[in-house]
Order: sequence, then structure tokens, then C-alpha cells
Amino acid sequence: MSILSLSCSNKPVEKEMKMPMLFDTKEQAEKEAYKFDCEGAHQMGDKWMPCSMH
Repeated sequence: MSILSLSCSNKPVEKEMKMPMLFDTKEQAEKEAYKFDCEGAHQMGDKWMPCSMH
């Protein structure tokens, strides 16, 4: 499983908390959608992102 993490912070990398944004399966993205206050998932290339719309 590969996951891309994005964050917006000026803190050193070892101290920041990263939230996965891209998932290998639609099911994984749907499961994490609540963290983004949304439902569903949408495809982004060959990966999946939480939320029904980008």
C-alpha cells in the first residue's frame, strides 16, 4: 500500500502530523472521508481521494 501525505506547516518534518490524502482503493478513501468532514471518494489518476468531489 502506498499513501501520499501532505501537510501545511513550517515545523520540522519529524514533528509534524501528516494526513494521508491518496489511497490505493476506493474503500480506503471512503473509510477516511470522515476525517475531511465529507463522504464518499473520487478517483485521482490511479489513486483514490476521500470525498465524493475534489
